[in-house]
Amino acid sequence: MGFFRTLRAGLAVLLSVGVALMPVHALVNINDGKDQIFINTSASAGYDSNLFANSAGGGDYVYSLNLGAEYTRHAGLIGMDASVAVDASRYGKYKSEDFQNPTFRTEFTKQSGRTTGALVLSAARQSRADTAANLRDESWIYNASVNLKYPVIERYSLSGTAGYSQRNYVDSTTLVDLTSYTAGLDLFYVYTTDRDLLAGYHFQEDDTSAKTKTYDHSFTAGVSGRIFWRLHGALRAGYSIHGPSASSDRSYGSWTANGSAGWNPTKRLTVTGQLTKAVSTTSTDISVDTLATSLDAQYAINSKTAFDLGTGLSSSRFLGLLGAGRHDINWNWNFTFNRTLNSHLKVSLSYIFAENWSTLSFSDFIQRSITLSLSSRF
Repeated sequence: MGFFRTLRAGLAVLLSVGVALMPVHALVNINDGKDQIFINTSASAGYDSNLFANSAGGGDYVYSLNLGAEYTRHAGLIGMDASVAVDASRYGKYKSEDFQNPTFRTEFTKQSGRTTGALVLSAARQSRADTAANLRDESWIYNASVNLKYPVIERYSLSGTAGYSQRNYVDSTTLVDLTSYTAGLDLFYVYTTDRDLLAGYHFQEDDTSAKTKTYDHSFTAGVSGRIFWRLHGALRAGYSIHGPSASSDRSYGSWTANGSAGWNPTKRLTVTGQLTKAVSTTSTDISVDTLATSLDAQYAINSKTAFDLGTGLSSSRFLGLLGAGRHDINWNWNFTFNRTLNSHLKVSLSYIFAENWSTLSFSDFIQRSITLSLSSRF
């Protein structure tokens, strides 16, 4: 009952904050606005018809409360953005799935001078429905990445990236922990004032707690800025070679792609599309080749009211002997209504439908969820 009292108190705080506070850009402004502190809060209640992403189902009501703080400093040569948050959820029937998840993130940026770039460090605890393993799991995720960009001559520039990530599962003997190392180098060419051409090579190595290892070599080319006509964004495609996770598996080669593009047919309507094609390692130590695409449309009725309608389709092929020929196709659509009550308080109502078809009968499932939330930022 303590959580429900906290949830009701959080809702009351949100309402009182939204009504009482005067419009400001940040809770605290220091050094002429160069240092700012923001507070984010949200509370939600909803129902999920399938918590575990499998054919057995298992629906429940869920109540959530999120509290977070952000600090930004944009002064001098190095800028800084840091955030910390705690997300707590309680379930009506499946009490064992209750969680309190903290999140930490820090980003240092250099946006002036000849060499620019960013260093990002983050850590988070995550609770999720794992569609590959068809169960709920909890894990700690740690990430570190750095990217740098250096102009070689007037029209050419080099961009380099390096990253490290680790996912460690909590209290699980059936799922494998995953550690990934990434590196990449891209060459950019300023083709026009609003379009860059690019080509590059990216490498990734995945190591698991089951003592298996995979690697990926990707060679891609693409465009950023105005892709064509009125579509703006970034799109790259090429060929990827995926190394074996076991000595009995062969190397796997396939086309790869990653991109997103936006279009504004009117001042009130924004349409965004995304496309990805890549191989990844699942929590069950299986390599999966996934092609996913999504389309989202947001329409603003006025400055305070907006609707969001989106849909997505993905195809996942599980590779190698462990994959056993499994093939999943997932289709989903979602609808969200957003209403800004004042400069600090927003209410949202969202509905999500998803259906997964699989050659593995246990992985066939339908999921419906509806959530009402209140959020505030000050």
